[in-house]
Amino acid sequence: MLTKFKPSFSIFILCLFGVFNLCAQETYDKYYNSVISADFLSDENLKNRVDLLNFDLHFLNAAVFHLTNIERSNADLPLFDFYDNLYKSATLHSESMIEYNYFDHVNHIQKKWRTPKDRILYFDSSYWSLAENIVENNLLEHKGDILKYRTVTNEDGTVQYFDLNGNEIKYGSYFYIAKRIVFQWMNSPPHRANILADNLRLLGCSCAIDETKVPVMIRCTQNFGTIK
Repeated sequence: MLTKFKPSFSIFILCLFGVFNLCAQETYDKYYNSVISADFLSDENLKNRVDLLNFDLHFLNAAVFHLTNIERSNADLPLFDFYDNLYKSATLHSESMIEYNYFDHVNHIQKKWRTPKDRILYFDSSYWSLAENIVENNLLEHKGDILKYRTVTNEDGTVQYFDLNGNEIKYGSYFYIAKRIVFQWMNSPPHRANILADNLRLLGCSCAIDETKVPVMIRCTQNFGTIK
């Protein structure tokens, strides 16, 4: 595991959340508080392929959230309520996993954010139940569990991906990527158990990408909780 120590990272994150809070409410209202899952998932923009130059992570995070609620609905369980403090702790962990190049529930680099409990309770200490899911994948749209590809680097530095038959592999749509992420969790018994846990009622989902990886990597975190 590659580790890079940057003393300013935690300070940067805290400052980031200070700015984040100033404009976050508009995002919360647009994607969570003023829309139900079925209506959000009917948005035609979800069919758009992601563009690294104009990647709307807030939109993708919301798609993951609402698709998770569809799984709850299918199981006749109460839908998750969006909770901004869980969104913050999920964002913190996804960004940290990308920044320090690890994939784990335990942050071995930053002791302050070591465990899910450390991260979640930092933003709100009133939970009586909490849990965390994480997942790792890439942004390419492909069939099957194994991705086989070759790359071509263009003069402008962009990378194209091709399968073994010479067909271009393109980036997936927002819906495709969010659906695949939730599918991964639902096909893993411990992650599925968190999504379908009746004692968990609040949720925040957040993803981060690493454009230095080939193909581009995405790591996502779901933080769950129930307030006392």
